[in-house]
Amino acid sequence: MANHKHDFLWGASSCAYQTDGADNTQWADWEMKHAEKLARIDHKRFGWVQGHAKFVHEATQPANYVCGDGIRHREFYKEDLKLLKDMGLNAFRFSVEWARIEPSRDHYDENEIAFIKKYIREIKACGLTPIITLWHWTMPTWFTDIGAFEKRANVKYFVHYCRRVLQELDGEVKWILTVNEPMVYAHASYLIGGWPPSKRSIFKLLTVGNNLAIAHRQVYKLAKRIDPKSKVSISHNTSYIHAGDSKLLTMFWVALNRWERDSFFLNRAHKHMDFLGLNWYTSDTYIGTKLRNPNRPVSDLGWDMRPHDIAFSLNYLWRTYHLPILITENGCADAADSRREWWIEETLKALRGSRNNGVELLGYCHWSAFDNFEWDKGFWPRFGLIAVNHRTMQRTPRPSAKFYAKCAKDKHFMQ
Repeated sequence: MANHKHDFLWGASSCAYQTDGADNTQWADWEMKHAEKLARIDHKRFGWVQGHAKFVHEATQPANYVCGDGIRHREFYKEDLKLLKDMGLNAFRFSVEWARIEPSRDHYDENEIAFIKKYIREIKACGLTPIITLWHWTMPTWFTDIGAFEKRANVKYFVHYCRRVLQELDGEVKWILTVNEPMVYAHASYLIGGWPPSKRSIFKLLTVGNNLAIAHRQVYKLAKRIDPKSKVSISHNTSYIHAGDSKLLTMFWVALNRWERDSFFLNRAHKHMDFLGLNWYTSDTYIGTKLRNPNRPVSDLGWDMRPHDIAFSLNYLWRTYHLPILITENGCADAADSRREWWIEETLKALRGSRNNGVELLGYCHWSAFDNFEWDKGFWPRFGLIAVNHRTMQRTPRPSAKFYAKCAKDKHFMQ
């Protein structure tokens, strides 16, 4: 895989459910049951974050936690893609919604398949390289009714769905991400219990993680049979874990966290990857088992902001797995757009430094292209390069989008 400056992918990312929702998914069912509770406990989750008061009215409304039809990207996609084209980007990461394509077992919606083909044609017409994600956490309810990825026997249903999509696309998309952040999903859904199906079991966490690794390996082989020239990976979420001291408990806890976040899944999957898709948002510092981040500054979600630390993760993953790396998500919740330009600049400096140190970098996709629905946080966190007014659906590029566009257009920026 060549990595000359003209090959560098400058992009932005999105997710079909977060921009448009889908009724017959486990997420839609879950959020309808939990919206009132999430609104009620907002102060417990985010009351400590400086500046959260400006979001309280929105964050304490149950409607905030119901995606509905999102930002109606399916309706406005031509306008949305043109905005990305006008920024000078050359890549766009998106996902397809399994529940829309296969609303009931073995029944495929031909209209949805036709829409996806039309959508991809429009992406290409805007000069954007399409990067497809086949699974971004949401699943049809018929699949979750039979146990979803808790059961290894169910992996075949995911593979069948992926086969249909990839056969229909017939090589039109070269960059393929099989699963998004598998261990984030497994951790939040099966250990913390804060996402559907809201279970708490280390055994189920590891079982689901392992089954998703099996699913990835099978879809990788499938994708390469359909199109040997395709480039296939996952979107892997990591953060760099710092040890706040050198005590034994701290070092053990740091090693355990690195194993869960990176080693457990990647050791099972990396031999079936053409590159490593990487999502990166924050660092964590532990003293013993306690999180002790400096939090100077933090995002609107209270996430510690040390964007330059992405270099530590890049160097570690490159040394460990020797895979070219494509940043598939990176960004911050920043409604005021007061820190996003700084975040992008510091991140890109770190990428450039890592590249100069020998890390093979394929591109950078910012999260997110547009303000959208942020799962159990709802609509109030604003990650978008492009602001979206949820009442009028008006799209407005933020000043940071113009800065990012300037970086993308600078042919020497990543030299």
